[in-house]
Amino acid sequence: MTPTVAQRKPVNLVAQTASGLGRLQTRARRKGSKVAGVIKGVVKRMRTRAGSILLCGTVGITFYECETSAPQANEAHEAPICPPKVISETPSTISLVSVVTTNNNLDLPIHNLPPELLTEVFAIACFSEVAATNTARRERTTPLVLGQICRHWRDIVLSTPHLWSWVLIRLYRSKYDSQLEILKNWIGHTSSNQPLTIELSFEDEDAWVSKPPHELLQILLKESHRWRSIDLTLPEACYQRIKAAKSQFPILEKIALQPLLADAHVSQAERKRLDVFEGVVPELTHLRLNGYYLDDCSLPWDQLQDLVLQHVYVDECFYALNRAQNLVRCTLSTMLVNDCNRPVKKIQLTMPHLKRLRIQGASGTDQATLLAHLTAPSLLELIISSTDASLAFADVVKMVARSDCILRTFEVNGFDLDEAALVEMLNGLPTVEGLHIVPNPNGSLANGLLDALRDSQPSTSTTTTSNSSSSSSLLSAPVPTSFLPNLQCLEYEGDVAFEEETLMRMIRSRTGSGSECGQMEGSEDGMSSSGGLVRKLEVVKLSVNKSFSSDCQTLLSSLGG
Repeated sequence: MTPTVAQRKPVNLVAQTASGLGRLQTRARRKGSKVAGVIKGVVKRMRTRAGSILLCGTVGITFYECETSAPQANEAHEAPICPPKVISETPSTISLVSVVTTNNNLDLPIHNLPPELLTEVFAIACFSEVAATNTARRERTTPLVLGQICRHWRDIVLSTPHLWSWVLIRLYRSKYDSQLEILKNWIGHTSSNQPLTIELSFEDEDAWVSKPPHELLQILLKESHRWRSIDLTLPEACYQRIKAAKSQFPILEKIALQPLLADAHVSQAERKRLDVFEGVVPELTHLRLNGYYLDDCSLPWDQLQDLVLQHVYVDECFYALNRAQNLVRCTLSTMLVNDCNRPVKKIQLTMPHLKRLRIQGASGTDQATLLAHLTAPSLLELIISSTDASLAFADVVKMVARSDCILRTFEVNGFDLDEAALVEMLNGLPTVEGLHIVPNPNGSLANGLLDALRDSQPSTSTTTTSNSSSSSSLLSAPVPTSFLPNLQCLEYEGDVAFEEETLMRMIRSRTGSGSECGQMEGSEDGMSSSGGLVRKLEVVKLSVNKSFSSDCQTLLSSLGG
């Protein structure tokens, strides 16, 4: 979502709006009560077809013209979008169109919504999370766009300061001056004590390397006491100005930062130290860093509960995790292969509060190195992803055993499927309830995993069983155990080579239906730990390149597949 939209200026804005509302009527009648979908459709059309940004002020409307180049097609196969044809632009025609359009749309379901409910729908449209891509940022819904739809919507938007609390800025060098004015007006629509969420990105990064947006940052820093969450592409040339401002961020909870590409593409010795938030963020708990050398970042690591690190080496993972021992959730995304021989200081990592860990990228060897030094007694969810992730399988089992944690969810994706190694690893994860497997396209799931899920695995361990109501006891009796006895949800995406009958036998065995059923554990809250008992399989979801018979499909449908 951006303060400006570079699209063609409409021939006639009133006729354009009338045309948009006419299409709204058609869609609203078709979809009935699906109001949010109607709003998204209208906003998308207005963003595509309207060429000016309306900054809705307290008095009147200010127009900010954009580039007049013709809009481009969204996809290669689509034809360019042409502006609507306008028969006449005389005041009498405009007035007649407005009256007719208003009368025709009075019966729309959306007009029956009270303002309070419509405000909530607007908030969902404006505040919904989107992917961190340039395309997604351009298409975000903003109060500016909503204010273009009709006078009623504009009145609601202007009277709701909360809608303006998410400040979205995508800077264009050619529009910088007008964007500064838009930003001042935008912030002016918020209440003085309203916490702010701020997103800053650049359409043309290279144009800002030598001329950073100091004026824009100055406007934002005046409101630093209201910053609650920020997601900034931050030029290193701005560091000194931010520190010089001596701003405080008393309620800032979430920080997401990445440098300009030009700053990131230099050696570590040439990079500036990221220390602009040192000692001024007492409430910081969520941090995402993309493209920084972590040992050059001065941050309150021990405060963090949620950490996302992108494009980091394994030695930097050790550095950060050793300092952020209060983490609850951690994502190590796009880990880099250590092909530059960076020294790795291996230290034992104890993360007492860590519940969710995702490790993506690097190599299975680097993942194994990290897991071999990790102890996480509270770990509930583990996700690993790399082509050779099977190299880390043994250390996954050892880490879980060493941590003595109740791992409930395990996911492995983007890996070369070795079914025997996968089954061997999963046999060491008896507490797993949810299993998600996504191999590389060259991998194909055969019968091995399904057979293991159906058949009980004999155990060589012994136990002592006693009964308080009986004087007899069984000493050192062998106890049979089942493969993944607590499994309730199985998801698989990819190619398959298993036989349909093998799948059906497994499902019947695990759901307690048919002659294949084994001994089922009825508890839904506790974990199955006694020999031979397994919990009922509740969900099987397969996204595969295989067609199934009607009987098999019925069986899968009963489990949400």
